[in-house]
Amino acid sequence: MSGFIISEFKCPCCKTKHPDWKKHSQYNRYLVSFENGCVVYYQITVTRYQCSSCGHTHAILPESIIPYCSYSFLFILAVMRDYFNRSITVTDICAKYNISVSTLYSWKSLFLNQKKIWIGLLEDACTSSIQFLNSENLLYKLEEFFLIAGVSFLQNAHIKKAKYNPP
Repeated sequence: MSGFIISEFKCPCCKTKHPDWKKHSQYNRYLVSFENGCVVYYQITVTRYQCSSCGHTHAILPESIIPYCSYSFLFILAVMRDYFNRSITVTDICAKYNISVSTLYSWKSLFLNQKKIWIGLLEDACTSSIQFLNSENLLYKLEEFFLIAGVSFLQNAHIKKAKYNPP
């Protein structure tokens, strides 16, 4: 985040280019990562900025953080690699990463659905999940997926709708 320059970004709500961003607030959240073979828990501080044009506030998250999810992007990718490599059982994957079986299958479903959105149905049919996980596109084109889908990769879309479109 040290290289992040807020003034270079347009507001995602009103689309104003280069609004006069004002630091609004900060909050703490937990982040679960997987490092050196161990599950690691962090508490991080997230900064919120307010758009001078529309007044909406926005949390500034690095790409490794999935909105509304405690698990890091790379953590979920590691779980998916183990799952699609089929080198260890589902039970062993869940024990290794300290997650439930239902969480694993929820991530698998989300991953497969968003993989189709990202690379298209035809290419999806020709690209195994392991090939996709190992491609450079996955790590370096996250913004491209956001522009296509309107959510971050591996973010549950229903959470975004519930957050921004109250009944």
